[in-house]
Amino acid sequence: MKPEVYISRQQSYGCILCGRCCRRFYVLLRGEEVERLGKLDWGDEADVPTDFAEEIHGHPYFKRKPDGGCVFLDQDGACRMHRRFGFAKKALTCRGYPFNIVSTFPGEISVLARMDCPAVVRDAGKPIREQKNDILQLVSELHFGKGFTEAQLHGMSRDAVALLCAQCQHILDDERLSMCDCARLLMSFALRAEHLGGIFLNDPMMPTIYPSLIEGLRASLADLPKYGIGPLRRSTFRQLLSCYCRRDEELLDRGLSQRVRHAFQIARIVLGYGNLRRIGWEHPDFPIRKARLFDGVARTTPREVWSLYRKFLSVRLECFQFFGASYYGTDLFHGLKALFLTYPITLALARLHAASRASEELAAQDVEYAVLAMDHCHGRSPALNFSASRIRENELANHFTALVNILGRE
Repeated sequence: MKPEVYISRQQSYGCILCGRCCRRFYVLLRGEEVERLGKLDWGDEADVPTDFAEEIHGHPYFKRKPDGGCVFLDQDGACRMHRRFGFAKKALTCRGYPFNIVSTFPGEISVLARMDCPAVVRDAGKPIREQKNDILQLVSELHFGKGFTEAQLHGMSRDAVALLCAQCQHILDDERLSMCDCARLLMSFALRAEHLGGIFLNDPMMPTIYPSLIEGLRASLADLPKYGIGPLRRSTFRQLLSCYCRRDEELLDRGLSQRVRHAFQIARIVLGYGNLRRIGWEHPDFPIRKARLFDGVARTTPREVWSLYRKFLSVRLECFQFFGASYYGTDLFHGLKALFLTYPITLALARLHAASRASEELAAQDVEYAVLAMDHCHGRSPALNFSASRIRENELANHFTALVNILGRE
């Protein structure tokens, strides 16, 4: 039985040949792909890499050139293999990017376009729903689990989960709210939903209950305590932030010297020092200490500056890609809290980027950098796939307002 495939209605994609993905990722190959790609006939093309694969931790990957790019990446940002043989002949990993294809409810697959791809961020190309044939081909080559479990759903029906996500979308669309208050309301709503539990939220009367529940939470925003967080929780947040900033290149080398250097850089970041560039080449080369992330200064940011981040949340809610297989096997409520915790992560990264260009005011370019960096890791980073991360997320979710206040609420 073929799964039902849901594709996001909000996104478009067409490759802009920026070469970012060909420099950013180590491309995993399937065993049979190494043999198949090795038999491609390149005719009289010169300098074609024949020894193009290397083994890392027991798995084959495309080799990288000294400048960091894939061995098949041309100087103009185009893939030589794509140019010569077309899309269909490429490795599955290359054909699959930037799509995120996961199992959600039993018998269902959802597809969104990753927002760590500049083309997706800029809505280049045609809507991804119009690329359904290519996506269905990818689905046929992948293997999926059975979807959300009863434990992950807390016994909630599909309709009840869809209704819960729709309420979150209503909050996102509320133009009365700044991004800061929107995030606070979303987290308050997630915590209240968790407290009420799946059995209560399955009640058929919830469509009439949700509006008054949300309005009560919205009205209470002004009454929430305006305080900060202490040194221990600041370190907890910086530790979570560091997990969102690590990159494939830094995690592949498991040699002792590299691990010691990496651990040292992470420790400095957790303590409030260090430089994110040391754990990821795309980050600003700027000391964290100078960004004064926890200065607690209130700032006003135009709503449109946060439009890309709002879209990130909206697409994740639309496609149910925030728990289960999309987020380390977590349950619905934890996944919802972790999703909304991306706001302080994004805010901190955006503020760091703004500080690196000597500005205290956030601009769209700062949020774009932050979203690309954050989305790269949300639900995909090996560094976040530990129970310790779940503990940190729960702790910070319970002190969300204090965290946002000290990061500089709007």
